[in-house]
Amino acid sequence: MTRALTVTGVALALTVLCLTPGGATAPARPDATPRIGVFDSRAVALAYYRSDEGMQASRDRYDAYAKAKASNDEARIKELEQEGPWMQVRMHQQVFSTATVATIMEKVADKLPAIAKEAGVGAIVSKWEMPYKDGAIQTVDVTPALVRLFNPDERTLTIIGQMTAPPIPFEKLPLDPKM
Repeated sequence: MTRALTVTGVALALTVLCLTPGGATAPARPDATPRIGVFDSRAVALAYYRSDEGMQASRDRYDAYAKAKASNDEARIKELEQEGPWMQVRMHQQVFSTATVATIMEKVADKLPAIAKEAGVGAIVSKWEMPYKDGAIQTVDVTPALVRLFNPDERTLTIIGQMTAPPIPFEKLPLDPKM
């Protein structure tokens, strides 16, 4: 359902960008080539999870678990013991495959219009969430700009630079959090 919503959102964005109220094509630039910003969601996920904010979220989960253990809050302990492994599965899906990073992008949503303007694009989508594009549509890689929003350190940038292999197909990722 997420992919269907994403594709629908891209289609809606393109419709809004390409049509004036009267229905005629409205060139956004002199050459009128529709442009979409695309990004590698794996790089964005890695940059977020290794960022100060992402690391703090992990520490907060660990602290919540330690607090629940210290207070013998069995219900909370059980909840966190189930949540932790599934969080790890989700992170692996995002960093090694094509799982959505919509919740991560929400954290920087207010910065996306400036990135879109700088890149001269009318929409920004994960390149893995665009199953089709017309040959007349130009894509612009905005991955570096999005990654910079999370203030990556040199090690993170090095890892992202080494992400040259295609993502693992989502269907081939193990879903068992005990693996």
